Amino acid sequence: MSGSAFDDYLAQWRGASPERTVAWLFLRSGERVCFGAVAALEHEWLKVVREAREPQVAAARLGWWREEMQRALQGQARHPLTQGLFANPRASAVPVVYWTAPVEAAMSLLVAPPPADFETQCRVVAPFADAVAELETRVWFRDAGASPRAPKVALFAHLVANLRGLESLAERGRSSLPMHLLARHGLTIDALGSDSPARRAAVRDYAADLQRGLSGAARMRGPLTLFREVGLQHDLDALGRAARGDDPLSVLRSPAFGLRGLLKTWHAARTWRSMVPIESRP
Repeated sequence: MSGSAFDDYLAQWRGASPERTVAWLFLRSGERVCFGAVAALEHEWLKVVREAREPQVAAARLGWWREEMQRALQGQARHPLTQGLFANPRASAVPVVYWTAPVEAAMSLLVAPPPADFETQCRVVAPFADAVAELETRVWFRDAGASPRAPKVALFAHLVANLRGLESLAERGRSSLPMHLLARHGLTIDALGSDSPARRAAVRDYAADLQRGLSGAARMRGPLTLFREVGLQHDLDALGRAARGDDPLSVLRSPAFGLRGLLKTWHAARTWRSMVPIESRP
């Protein structure tokens, strides 16, 4: 394994948003390797889905990842991320089905038709969010049990990330927004690629839907990883500002963090640390 290649993947994931960089400071070295690699792996899987132009090619790439997860647990990892991750006993103790389930669920996203409305969109993403949340909960908390909150937070995190990449998806003929919002504002998928009053209004409406959904998820019970908790707080704040802003996409993409974000991250780190039994810590 190339240590520099492994570190590069972690740095790429960590540097994508300021809250991740701050959360990183509250983790120990072994935790950074294990938890960071899981997050970076999920990023790689989703990158295949979001950058897909030909579903067959993307499905083949995800098929490689499914095989890689199986090989990694047998000590035959080929990718720098899996080589680094599965050297950690915490990761290798998780059964293979929990590593392959998110990849298989990601494959179904490649062929999903454009969702008619927000509820349908959530149902389409739910299997992937459920699988990711189950994997993260097992790696971070081991025997903590199921978390009703985790899959909901993962679901809305996915939708918010898709909204931030709205133009990129539109270039590939896909919409971050449900079809009913495009119809309401007289938009086509192609029209999502450029700024307009109609697009801003549609994004504003969608940001409000996401904010309501994520607020409900935040009130649910169950353990949440530090990365998810910090991302939840960041997304809630950004969605609230986007739903009120003149240019909602610019607001949503703003890297604003500040002292308030730092305090929330510190509180989230304390809460997460208190939920992890001493014997379960890396």
